[in-house]
Amino acid sequence: MKESKTPFLEMIEWHSIARDVIRNFWAIILAGIIAFLGIYVAEHSVYSPEYESSATLVVRSKAASSLAYTNLSASSEMASIYTKVFTQSSMKKLAAENAGYSAFDGTISASVHNSTNLLNISVVSSDPETSYKLLSSVLEVYPDVSDAIFSNSVIDVIVSPEMPESPSNSISSRRRVELALLVAMAQFALIVALSFLRGTVKNVKVFEKKVDAKLFGTISHERRPLTLWQKLRGKKRGLRIDTAFASLKFTEDYQQIAAKMEYMKRNSDSRVFTITSVAENEGKSTACANIAIALAQHGYKVALLDLDLHKPSMYKIFKYKKPLKIEFSEILKGTASPKDYEFLKYKKTDLYLALSKKPCSDVSEWISSDIVKRCIASIRDKVDFVIIDTPPASVCADAMSLIKMSDKVLLIVRTDVVDIADINDTVMTIKNIGGSFAGCILNDVYKPFTLFGSMGTDTRGYSVYRRGTYMAQRVYAKENKSRKLLDDDLLSVNNNQN
Repeated sequence: MKESKTPFLEMIEWHSIARDVIRNFWAIILAGIIAFLGIYVAEHSVYSPEYESSATLVVRSKAASSLAYTNLSASSEMASIYTKVFTQSSMKKLAAENAGYSAFDGTISASVHNSTNLLNISVVSSDPETSYKLLSSVLEVYPDVSDAIFSNSVIDVIVSPEMPESPSNSISSRRRVELALLVAMAQFALIVALSFLRGTVKNVKVFEKKVDAKLFGTISHERRPLTLWQKLRGKKRGLRIDTAFASLKFTEDYQQIAAKMEYMKRNSDSRVFTITSVAENEGKSTACANIAIALAQHGYKVALLDLDLHKPSMYKIFKYKKPLKIEFSEILKGTASPKDYEFLKYKKTDLYLALSKKPCSDVSEWISSDIVKRCIASIRDKVDFVIIDTPPASVCADAMSLIKMSDKVLLIVRTDVVDIADINDTVMTIKNIGGSFAGCILNDVYKPFTLFGSMGTDTRGYSVYRRGTYMAQRVYAKENKSRKLLDDDLLSVNNNQN
């Protein structure tokens, strides 16, 4: 594993975080609603209303009564002492008896305004009338207590107590909304934190730092050309590089991967490429199809074998809706004669498809048989490239059996899907069973966030999503080249199917 230092910000994939927030936006809304309802339920179940009645007094010295507030310092100090007088038990007892109560059913508090001789007295009780009567009683009996302690002080009431109309500890609707928003923001922060801490490959920088494998190529994120109605219906459409809506960047990524495979063929005569992935939904089958198309566009004879027989999907990518005369799986199992099988020729290229539509449940019993080995070896001798689409490596062992029959192995890794530990384990397993591992192809890679990129253009201002004009396909079909793929004693080709 490379231990190169990578800046912290480059390890953050904003598209991944935004995608997680959008996918879990319902959880953020739900958290806010639950918080709002929880506060409401608490108010009506465990909530106990409290009513507060208060009054404001002014404390001054008798000696300075003719010179109002001239002795502010002494009066302020005296007011601080009165806060203890009003809260002592003897004051509560006298006030309760004066009001006709057997006990002081409430709490009394006193405080002094900063640097003043103003004294605030309040009584809190569970009943508004009780709090008002108790405070009024306190103001009536305090001279009996205060005169015995401070004979040189005078206390005047400047704000009389009133009957409280609403609880003092109630939570307003605005406050409930604020608390609900706070909980929703906490849920949002939790989603962002979990998205960042998830141990998946977010971008190329993370791959180079944490994955013990060579990066063979990257495939940029491509928007699917679907209408809003198709998206709402959950319709899917295959992304092929030979369609008019494929972006230039998406197409060039596959062309670069095909060029590397051409180089490997020239240097080591590697022809059979098994392409697999760690888990499902990583774009493995789409990658196989586009790599095969790119090689065929370069003038090579390519055989694309759909050997993901548990869930065949290649016919969906190429939109082949007609019934198959013979399933390719029947040839591999030995239940049909190879002489009767006809490859499907794709358009006017030298790309030949071996498709299956029906899932097979007994693949593991025969996938490593001599028939499969001889079939792949025979195809290899007659074409330039053999591209094999296999099941995900973590789903079943079929992929490992096919890896042993191939010249090179490529692992599709989709960003932000599989844990890095599982990717490294799969790479190690491929090497341990003797597979010639060529590297990983990082799929669904978002471009770095930039001002131009956020507007759908690259740093030069050119669109990276759609072409202005349809790019002419680079097809180097050789004239008078035989369309026959294999000898008649094993497999034959249908030259008439398009």
